[in-house]
Amino acid sequence: MNLKLENHINIVGAGPAGLTAAIVLAKHGYKPTIYEMSPYVGRRMSGDFQGLENWSGDKDIVMLLRELGIDVNFLCIPYYEGDICAPKISTLKIKSERPVFYLVKRGGANDSLDNGLKEQAVYLGAEIVFNRRIESCEEKIIIAEGPKRADFIAVGITFDTGTENMAAVIFNDEIAPKGYAYLLINNGFGTMATVIYKDFKNTKKYFKNLVNFFRNEKYTDIKNEKRFGGFGNFFIRDTNAFDKKIYVGESAGFQDYLWGFGLRYAIVSGYLAAMSIITGSDYDYLWKKEVKPMLETSLVNRYLIEKFGDFGYRYIARKFAEGNPCNFLKRNYNPSFFKRILLPIAKNKYKKNELLEI
Repeated sequence: MNLKLENHINIVGAGPAGLTAAIVLAKHGYKPTIYEMSPYVGRRMSGDFQGLENWSGDKDIVMLLRELGIDVNFLCIPYYEGDICAPKISTLKIKSERPVFYLVKRGGANDSLDNGLKEQAVYLGAEIVFNRRIESCEEKIIIAEGPKRADFIAVGITFDTGTENMAAVIFNDEIAPKGYAYLLINNGFGTMATVIYKDFKNTKKYFKNLVNFFRNEKYTDIKNEKRFGGFGNFFIRDTNAFDKKIYVGESAGFQDYLWGFGLRYAIVSGYLAAMSIITGSDYDYLWKKEVKPMLETSLVNRYLIEKFGDFGYRYIARKFAEGNPCNFLKRNYNPSFFKRILLPIAKNKYKKNELLEI
């Protein structure tokens, strides 16, 4: 058999999960072809800033990326501090010994995460076919199409500003019901958004409250604003390997259900899918070992934050500010005896999230 055909792998979706899989496969001598419905990578995004979380693991996320075979050829700025706001308490300051997160840009710009991963994949020999979806395939295929439904939504703006680099987060149900809102500024460009888990029909009201809050607190000047929106999908199922189909990223439900920091899960799952093909190992075994404990913990975290409301928001804000926020977050993002006890209760409440049509 022709070596090229023997080593050929199809990937559906040119997001972070699909591109990571392509990069890893190409480095091991495979010939990936990525089918992307959009005319360019990152079209679902709007040039907005997002956070690549740096708290759930022992290793710095940039070091982890390099170990996975991913170069940092995109905007990736460490943020060590910021403001945190919660109901009925004064704004608190966060300061960390290690980066709490790395600011990255999403979309099709030259310095975006999406474009950086695309350049790496293409340089290594991966082919990207734009404006096309694959209908059927007899070969093994990686499905990285992204979310199928909205378990939470984000509404925000990107804008130009003269404000210095900063980060701020808000926990307040009048601005982001059962979610959070944030402001990120880097080198004269900003992103402001509310991430909503409840009451989607009143999104406009919550977004207006967000803008008014930051303006009233005189956080930033806003020029040349552009609206954007998005959504995220979370679920847990028993298998993500169906016959020759391997599901990664949000196609597999891999998302942080607490706050939507899903980029780490997307990249790691793309790597695991590639390695399952390269080594002939069981993909379900790999993701259940590396990702499933975090998914289950985030489900319990979602249950707890919805249960405790304003008290919970104030508790989290004070914990962030009183010590090293990364230590607090790491403890709460990883499995524990207490959260294993609560897991059946959380699963029962969100049992719809365990099922999704294939």
